[in-house]
Amino acid sequence: MNDKHIDELIDRALRQERELPEGLSERLEQYIDRLAGEDQKKQPKRIRMRTLYQLSGIAAAILLSVALFFQSEKMNMRPTTADTFNDPEEAAFVAQEALAFLSTQFNRGIDQVYEAKDEVEKVNGIVNKQFKDLDTE
Repeated sequence: MNDKHIDELIDRALRQERELPEGLSERLEQYIDRLAGEDQKKQPKRIRMRTLYQLSGIAAAILLSVALFFQSEKMNMRPTTADTFNDPEEAAFVAQEALAFLSTQFNRGIDQVYEAKDEVEKVNGIVNKQFKDLDTE
């Protein structure tokens, strides 16, 4: 839009404003004042709702804190470990069996590591040979 067109639109709007029916501006002012009064009446309700939301948040935080407190107290009250064998010889025998089982499983794992190492060395050899062949070309 150019300035001339904008000026024409403003002049037309001003002319139309002068043609408003009598009493319309007073009625609009009264209506606006009434709406403003209703808005002020709603204001305390908004404050009450905001306060209610804040109080509910505080109550939830307090409940969560109490629950965590009791949970931590319950965790602290767990019994300590006690001896499971009355006979020391029986305890030594069970410990020996557990260590033998652990040793067997460990040896199986070591064997698998050596097998994997052999496979990796074979693959590395093939890859290195391919690189050497590419370098000579």
